[in-house]
Amino acid sequence: MKAVSWLAAGAVLALSAHAREASTPPSINAFLNQPLLFSAELSPSGQWLSMIRDESYAPHIILTDLDSENPAFSGQLLGENIIVNWVEWANEETLILSITLLTDGQGNLVSLSKLSDSNLADMRRHIWPVTRLMLMDRKTKSMRRVFAGDRLLEKNLYLGSVVSFLPDDPEHFLMATRLRGDLDLFRINVRTGDHERVAIGAKNTGAWYVDSAGEPAFRVDFNRRGTRATFYGREDRDNGSIKWRKLKSVRIDRNGNDNVEQATEFRPIAPGPDIATYYVAARPSGANTTGIYLYNFETDTFVENLKSDDRFDIESALINWETGEYLGSYHYEDTLKIDYLDPVLQTHISRLDDQFEGQSNVVPLDSSRDGKRWLVETIGPLDGGTYLVYDTEKAELTPVGMRRPALKPETLSPVQVIHYTARDGLPLTGYYTRPVGLEAGAIPPLVVMPHGGPEMRDTLTFDGHAQLLASHGYAVFQPNFRGSSGYGLHFADAGRRQWGLAMQTDIEDGLKHLMSEGLARAGNACIYGYSYGGYAALAAATLTPDDYECVIAGSGPSDLSKMVRWIGREEGFKSENYEYWTAHIGHPSHHRDEMEAVSPALLASRVVAPVLLIHGKEDVIVPVEQSEYMHKALKEAGKDVTYLELKNSGHSFRPVSERQTEMETVLAFLAQHLTPPNAEVSTTGPAGTLEEEETASLSPD
Repeated sequence: MKAVSWLAAGAVLALSAHAREASTPPSINAFLNQPLLFSAELSPSGQWLSMIRDESYAPHIILTDLDSENPAFSGQLLGENIIVNWVEWANEETLILSITLLTDGQGNLVSLSKLSDSNLADMRRHIWPVTRLMLMDRKTKSMRRVFAGDRLLEKNLYLGSVVSFLPDDPEHFLMATRLRGDLDLFRINVRTGDHERVAIGAKNTGAWYVDSAGEPAFRVDFNRRGTRATFYGREDRDNGSIKWRKLKSVRIDRNGNDNVEQATEFRPIAPGPDIATYYVAARPSGANTTGIYLYNFETDTFVENLKSDDRFDIESALINWETGEYLGSYHYEDTLKIDYLDPVLQTHISRLDDQFEGQSNVVPLDSSRDGKRWLVETIGPLDGGTYLVYDTEKAELTPVGMRRPALKPETLSPVQVIHYTARDGLPLTGYYTRPVGLEAGAIPPLVVMPHGGPEMRDTLTFDGHAQLLASHGYAVFQPNFRGSSGYGLHFADAGRRQWGLAMQTDIEDGLKHLMSEGLARAGNACIYGYSYGGYAALAAATLTPDDYECVIAGSGPSDLSKMVRWIGREEGFKSENYEYWTAHIGHPSHHRDEMEAVSPALLASRVVAPVLLIHGKEDVIVPVEQSEYMHKALKEAGKDVTYLELKNSGHSFRPVSERQTEMETVLAFLAQHLTPPNAEVSTTGPAGTLEEEETASLSPD
């Protein structure tokens, strides 16, 4: 493969037709929308590279022959008004695409460009997103729809969930879809599209996992709000039938997206070397941190501890998906840390890390079957995401596309790790983004931005919100307070029933540390967060009212007793999820006084700083009433409060137009209450161009 120059790759894949002055902040959309280039994949041999480029509601599939002497990027328009979710190689000749179309219920397509500013609440009643899998021939570009002609299955709105690409069977793959209300498992022929049902699920089944032979290993059932997963393991009976035995019930993704990617207690990763085994990320009873284990799902036992760390949770395993071989693992300390078993592989990844000098995380995404060609992504504070191809024999790295081409390195701001100590002696870590271009010695206005969850964490990587604020002259501090994930169970447990208490003082202590180090100054700081971060912002407004000049709270709980009772009504007062939140926040009957003492809506009279409340009306994780309680309490107390209700948004979902309105409001609010360190720092940015806007995800929370 001949190396493609940085300039050539940028010219082929650039999405904006005009050059941008380095001193002009990129648009809101450039920072916060999904990348314009995504879903890069290598074919099994490594000869072909595919990517999706979505420009102005007209997605293209980009194909290039990496073995060519002069690789050329060829773009194939997939059709206007199509949302492409991902692309994957079924074999060397066939690609599988997941696409979503919007219909009006009469079979007519709805224009995405016309929909971007429409009423999405009305859309959910009258317009239907329809997801389908398409099989695309690489040579002819002809497309075939999976389940085409099956009237019963075609009634489903969602036919897009691949369970396994079956590396040992390139002629088939497995997908899950609902038949008569149950989520069942089907085997699909790649060439003909023919299908057969191989396993039957239940009405609340949300996911399947299969073993190394392609047979069902786990069935995963979700509660109604998608916040808890129950795993059932296959048990083969003597008569040849399958019995499903309950194994685990775990708390999952805090955003309620019906997946188990955030589960720290138990999460399947890939089939193990034996039929009844699986590689899992898990935290067995008595363990402090999540590790990688070989697990027997028939006996419900952990066979072998493959990787664990005393200080940090291991995120996941690295698997050769062609052979099923366990290669190693990765986790985050401040940056991404990859540990390969093979010293040759470790030498390669260490060489790549050294090449980027710790400024970007190097993420292996894919490799050829022979391991000679890798596809990697780099991403970091000064890198919004770049795809590169790495030749292991030549040790040659070739960039093939910038995922966010509007974000040039010179427009992004550096981030430094902040180590500090809580008032009780607990060591803590946070990340400080300093606006690029400030004069030496200037102390910028500060935005403290605690994360949501609270069992989540921030890392040293690209963060669109932090970079957007920094581009407008604000330093940003993101503390990993006790109760955050990633540092083991003991650190997470230190935040149990500490809402408004030790979790809150950890944030306060971070602010004081920055001031003592000359990175912030009193009287020029605001606090801004979403979900739990929104609560933390409101708690700061009421518990330490003189710390901040302004407060921005998005989707934040404000009355903890009412919040926990609402969860009980939604999921049942005997549900595991209700038990989780009463253990983490408090029981509304047993701990009422303690909860009221740290409920911001009941302490509104203490507020000094102006408050901006933001909430999506379609939020199913934190109900919009929580912001309404706070708004009413602040108004009755005569406080300075602004309430922005986003009629078509959920907890994390935002249509493009409402995201734009939201961030324009946030930037204007900060500009009103914070003072820039010097006149050179702009507080406004240009509106996004059409080329930089993307179609927002249209799925609800």
